[in-house]
Amino acid sequence: MATLEHTIASHASDVNWVTFSSTVLASCSGDKTVRLWEVGTWAELPCSPLLGHSYPVHCCCFSSFGTQLATCSTDGTINLWGSKSGQRLTTLAHPRNNGMRTVSFSPDSNVLVAGSVDGTLVLWDAYTKEMLSPQGLGPHGPAVVIEAHDTSICACAFTPDGNFLLSGSMEGNMKLWDGRYGNNKCLYYLAEGHDLGVTCCVFSPTFGSANPDNPVPETQPRMQYFMLASCGADMLVKLWDVHVSPGYDMRLRVNLQGHSATVNACAFSPDGKRLASGSVDRAAIVWNPLTGEKLYMLTGHPRCVTTVAFSLDGMYLATGCMDRTVRIWRLADGPAVIPVQGASKTDSQTEMLVDVQDAATPIRTQETTEPAQPKSKPLSDWSVEEVCSWLRGKGLEHHVETFRENEIDGNELKQLTNETLSKDLGIAALGQRNKILRGIKALQESESSSTSGQAQANLAALASALPPQLMQNLPALVSTFAPSLMANMAQSTGPTVTTSKGATPQASSDDKVPDEYLCPISREIMVDPVIASDGYTYERKSIESWLQKGKMTSPMTNALLPNMNLTPNRMLKMLIQRHFGGQ
Repeated sequence: MATLEHTIASHASDVNWVTFSSTVLASCSGDKTVRLWEVGTWAELPCSPLLGHSYPVHCCCFSSFGTQLATCSTDGTINLWGSKSGQRLTTLAHPRNNGMRTVSFSPDSNVLVAGSVDGTLVLWDAYTKEMLSPQGLGPHGPAVVIEAHDTSICACAFTPDGNFLLSGSMEGNMKLWDGRYGNNKCLYYLAEGHDLGVTCCVFSPTFGSANPDNPVPETQPRMQYFMLASCGADMLVKLWDVHVSPGYDMRLRVNLQGHSATVNACAFSPDGKRLASGSVDRAAIVWNPLTGEKLYMLTGHPRCVTTVAFSLDGMYLATGCMDRTVRIWRLADGPAVIPVQGASKTDSQTEMLVDVQDAATPIRTQETTEPAQPKSKPLSDWSVEEVCSWLRGKGLEHHVETFRENEIDGNELKQLTNETLSKDLGIAALGQRNKILRGIKALQESESSSTSGQAQANLAALASALPPQLMQNLPALVSTFAPSLMANMAQSTGPTVTTSKGATPQASSDDKVPDEYLCPISREIMVDPVIASDGYTYERKSIESWLQKGKMTSPMTNALLPNMNLTPNRMLKMLIQRHFGGQ
């Protein structure tokens, strides 16, 4: 049984990766931030968010003892942070300034590896922060950039003993390397790991030679092998036996079939008895890796599941989603429902309970009890006491008197900003201000959705199924063929923005800005959108900065750009100006 315990909704863009230490959950996003949460209470740590990357953050990982957190980004850097203080300890740069897609510590935390969009692997000594050389750790020889693949590296993982490193690319091949010295020599090459590209790979922490108690065959006393899980765009999760002694070999154990679209991520539980996968089909599946049995499916994600991670005690599974949220699932063995005591609730009033026997469908919803809210009334008509009742339902009863003294009714509630909450109402805690603002936003969205027509819902469903290139042209198509519908869609989904004529549109991190108005590189509202030769639209300053750094590949596909021409996207610019000019 898996129960949805909590939903985190603080990121302003897609959640790209989640990872656990013993006490902290870390998440990173296209909004260029890393956020830290306390395991169990799911409260955001005072030092969060961590700011330091200038482009989307793709991956994050903790050192084995959880004292350091490594994050990598399209900006070509890795930041190392103190996991308790949130202090940036150092920044490591790719020697060619290329963006990095994946980062990982070795099991003993001595080595840090990163996979880049140019197909290279770079290894650093995690203590001296020096790149590795063929002679070993530290600056004992020329630094090595491993020319690993011809296309972007999307996955890399150390074997549990740290002696070997496996990488996977967008082409679908996988390679085995020496994980200790950074030798630029491939030990084993698998040409067709996943037909359409590898997205993630991870070794079992307990299978085969990872467990010293496992018996060694008498006929092959030197045998060493590990279990690898990989996933890809072929909709499959694959389990492999990776042999490293005597000789190198990879043998397919089983294909795990259950997803209906690209599988973005996979992760083993700490005891190795469960394997989770997350997919573009908006579901996460938990498997038994020893039998290949599907244990249960976690549904309810409105968009693609981008990442999955188990807590170190195996009690929780975190799933990240393109809807900017992280969902925390409480896991339990056996068919019985395990009630969650004192769990934090989301704005939704239900918990999704997923059955092991019939994993594809939720068996029921379990109602949570909160004080009755005046949800049948428009927010503008709420009285002061109804606002106070809503605060109590959010667990913010200690602010009730402040709201009552300042006569905050529904109309005033709609106008509250982070600044007024802090300066005028004296709410010092950032987390509580954010909680109030998110609650107000949820009320307004609920009100808007209850009055919007079926046409908008159909359009949104169509948009979510389109590829990114068509998504960027969707507003233009809609405005051409259905102007009134475009106006309704913008009114129902646009952010609350205050701007003067000629000013640059600005939105806070909580604003729900249509994705097609955001530059894919900076994730900021475009002021001067231009179409590059890859067919995607970017903010002119962002793509020009990208090209000036010598990056001649598409930020979206990593394919070589046919030319450096930039064509103004006047239609999209007009739509953005019309969207924000009318607010």
